[in-house]
Amino acid sequence: MTKSRLMTLVLLGLGFWAGAPLARAELMCPEPSFNAGSLLAGKPFKHSFVLSNKGKETVQILEALPSCGCLRPKLSQTIITPGEEIALPIEIHTLTKPRGAHRFNIGVRYKEAGEIKELALEVKALIEVEVEVTPAASAIFTDRAITHTFCVKDTRAKPMRIVAAESSNPQVAFKIHPPMPNENKESVQTITVGIPDMLAPGKHDLWIHLISDDASYAEMKIPMTIVKRDGKLASAAPSRLYLEGSVGIPFGAKMVRINKAGTEPVRVEKVECSHPAFKCTWAQGPGDDATIRLLLDEKKLQQGETIAELRVHLKGNQTQSVLIPVNIQLK
Repeated sequence: MTKSRLMTLVLLGLGFWAGAPLARAELMCPEPSFNAGSLLAGKPFKHSFVLSNKGKETVQILEALPSCGCLRPKLSQTIITPGEEIALPIEIHTLTKPRGAHRFNIGVRYKEAGEIKELALEVKALIEVEVEVTPAASAIFTDRAITHTFCVKDTRAKPMRIVAAESSNPQVAFKIHPPMPNENKESVQTITVGIPDMLAPGKHDLWIHLISDDASYAEMKIPMTIVKRDGKLASAAPSRLYLEGSVGIPFGAKMVRINKAGTEPVRVEKVECSHPAFKCTWAQGPGDDATIRLLLDEKKLQQGETIAELRVHLKGNQTQSVLIPVNIQLK
């Protein structure tokens, strides 16, 4: 066999080998990064990503993970056959977002030939604010009946008025107070949220729907998380972490104490972190409690807001998990 013919066969073999993976399933999106332009805070935004299977095997979508509570993907189909396309609709409710540039990210986790992969999607937007909500992060942790108050500020010359409030959880009640001017003569209206003692223990993710007399802001929604703790179970202190940092500057270690309930000491089995930037270690003490040490790799965080959680699994007579939400603002 001549040297030139041998080289031709080798190149053909390499070409065949390089092209072989094309036969595998592949989840793709023709426009994974969508620029929504300028959005007014409080006005809902809807968009649909197209997901297509370009391979020859079936793709199974496991979940669509949003980067924050104001972003809600609606995954109605989880199996995509070869050559098939599906739509992944999303809604973004920006009432709690500050003015400026934002990225809203979705991680679509899927299974391909027995391997778990992730497709990254994002919506970029410049938020302009006429109406804002404080506090922006509506997360409540309680083991009894409690009330929570937030304010809606309208900076326009002709402000709107909130006339009613509803929740996706019928057990949550509301009291709407009349609007009052602040020191800058802006209209501020206070809404009190009542959480009953009968609410079942566990995590409740819900929407608060605000109804106003302004047709331009008729669909305002606020995401809220209520964690109802069982008084007989262990708890975390602090119950939620709010962290702020700057690009290029490492975060320091953060400590969370897991407090015992009753006489049984806290024994940690494992800690699950929902974000790859997190790394956790734990130790017994002080006393019968336990301490979680959280380290963050800022290189794995995106600029802006990230919402994640730690789930601390306990063992022994206190077999349970303690959920610790984490809000990170990277500037």
